[in-house]
Amino acid sequence: MDILINNAIIYDPDEKKSFLGGVSVIGSRIAEVYSEHSVIPVERFDRVIDAKAKYLLPGFFDVHSRGDLAMVSENSRISALAQGITVEVVGQDGFSVAPISSKNYMLHGEYVTSSLGSPQLKWRWESVFEYLDLIHGKNGTNVLFYAPHGTMRLEASLNPVLSQEGLSALKYLLERALDEGAVGMSVSVSQSPSKDGWQDNAEMEMLLKVLKKKNGILCVNLENIVDTKKEVDRAISLAKSHGLRLHLSGILVHDPSTYMALLSSLDKRKKEVPGLLLDISPYNNRLIKLIDLLPKELKTLSPEEIRVSLKKAEVAQEVLDHINVHEQYLEKIKMVTTSKQDLKKYEGCLLDDISKEKGDSMYEIILSLLIFDVDKTVFEYEAVSPSVLKYAFEHDFVLPATSGCIDGRYTPDIFGAITRYISHYSEKDPSKVAEKLSWYPSKFYGLRWGLKAGLKANLVLLDMDNVYSESDFVNPRAVASGAEYIIMNGKVIWEKGKVVGPKNGEVISWTI
Repeated sequence: MDILINNAIIYDPDEKKSFLGGVSVIGSRIAEVYSEHSVIPVERFDRVIDAKAKYLLPGFFDVHSRGDLAMVSENSRISALAQGITVEVVGQDGFSVAPISSKNYMLHGEYVTSSLGSPQLKWRWESVFEYLDLIHGKNGTNVLFYAPHGTMRLEASLNPVLSQEGLSALKYLLERALDEGAVGMSVSVSQSPSKDGWQDNAEMEMLLKVLKKKNGILCVNLENIVDTKKEVDRAISLAKSHGLRLHLSGILVHDPSTYMALLSSLDKRKKEVPGLLLDISPYNNRLIKLIDLLPKELKTLSPEEIRVSLKKAEVAQEVLDHINVHEQYLEKIKMVTTSKQDLKKYEGCLLDDISKEKGDSMYEIILSLLIFDVDKTVFEYEAVSPSVLKYAFEHDFVLPATSGCIDGRYTPDIFGAITRYISHYSEKDPSKVAEKLSWYPSKFYGLRWGLKAGLKANLVLLDMDNVYSESDFVNPRAVASGAEYIIMNGKVIWEKGKVVGPKNGEVISWTI
């Protein structure tokens, strides 16, 4: 079907200009871009979409998706399409769904569930090629895949320290993954088994030589680490010494001045590597489990042991004193979920408001929850101020991403991160939106992407006035609004809030 999108405000990030015009699509590619004064043979097209002066932009990238399993089980990808996402980068954080041999499948369950969710599906693949083949041409979005270091490490050996045989097996798995379509390797600094290899200089040296040979990307997840700057410096040093593009993720620094100083440092050092990308969440809040409020010595106890300990008045007072000293954000904390029946009606409410309504202090409420619901209650708190996020997104290399699950729980990022960036941090400026979500990531991944004749037609028609997301930690699966039409590889697949076309997303590394 030949398609014309007419009367659109077209923004081309390569030319850095916008104009009223149209774009024709024939087959899977853009045939022509028309200016306002062009004579357009409207009658020759099978379908004409009147854009009504909405913005037509190159399709958006989600550079940190954890949709690895969802692409097999829920391959329509509504959460992504509703935000204008046409490319998802999976295989993140050093752990994914391939390569996983059938004999080792059960070993991977814990990691897969905590990071990617646990959809009910039959495992039908082992290699990277077999996994990608299952989704190529059958998924709602295009895909880029990182070979996950931790997954490959478990396949190579169960020992934290690899023997020479284990190292050889790991090297082979990476080489094979890159040959089968992976665009790089993801590593976790904090999560075993990947972190064991990250700390092994010889292992990293061996793997980075393979990446250099194959022109692969090094992706380093820095979640849950103490010395962020130290690990960032190490990542930059490794990428620089091997001439690798560097993708950083998982950075969370609570102190505003420290966070901003780190971003400024990265901005100055980005020329040290062939390409730098940092993905962050545009949501300033994070989840915290009730058990995480406890002193270190109590965190290691079982829920029942904690309950018994807290029945001692002196222990309970020590815990409350600890919370009072260390949890500066307590008045901003919001209850997301609890199994304590008399408090369930307060899910979604600030702890301070619950305290006022019940007439109990915040500490009395927390103590009650610690005794009766320590392993089930989850709170939400402000981890990063909006002003710091605004400062972060002013840097070209800092991109929003959906990230995914935390301990198997959906976060609002999955259904709302890209939309939230547009509505909160782009000033709804089409140039900022296109350059942040399309131009920069396409250049980083070395792709021909945009609004030019001959390029693959991956386009989003954006109703900028109606871009919003109601997704939050209480209702994380609220579908975003604003992406009116999406054309994926030449086909209309999203129209006014519904999937309407074929699932024709491609494994991009197979089609370059």
